[in-house]
Amino acid sequence: MVEFTLTVDDLVAFAAWQAKASGEEDPRRARMRLVGAWLVGGAAYLAMFAVSTLPFLLSRLLELAGAAELVSILVGAAVGWWEWQRGRAGEWLLARRYRTKARVALEQTGTTRRLELDDDGLTILAGRRSTHVPWSRISRVVETDDHVFVYTGPDAAHVIPRRAGGAVTDLVATLRSRLA
Repeated sequence: MVEFTLTVDDLVAFAAWQAKASGEEDPRRARMRLVGAWLVGGAAYLAMFAVSTLPFLLSRLLELAGAAELVSILVGAAVGWWEWQRGRAGEWLLARRYRTKARVALEQTGTTRRLELDDDGLTILAGRRSTHVPWSRISRVVETDDHVFVYTGPDAAHVIPRRAGGAVTDLVATLRSRLA
């Protein structure tokens, strides 16, 4: 039996592992980089527009407003390009996406977990829910430095943090012997 508390970081680690293993990580990062560049460049444009172009428009100085608008567009494009090169906003957006999904999952299932092995398979007690996974549905066990992922489908796994103690090593050994 293994008892532990699942955290958002545990589920984020699984999402990152799954994205990397499936080959989705690079395209997802590229999309988020582009979205981050659009957001940061758009924010820079809006800030420049509010500071430089809007006062000229309100004063009906249309020639100066046109020139200021051109400068606002150029600044927004330059800041967007700079952010696209750095990718920090994209990384933040990707991490935020993983964390949001993890929070929702933990709200639905609770954070406490207890795993028990028996002759029929693996029983997972999550909050008030109980799930029994027969041995035939456990497809593989993946170990990382901080977690163990017990796959029950192509994209579904139970996440077990190594901080749960020595019982995790025993659980993995038993799972591997049953899968062999």
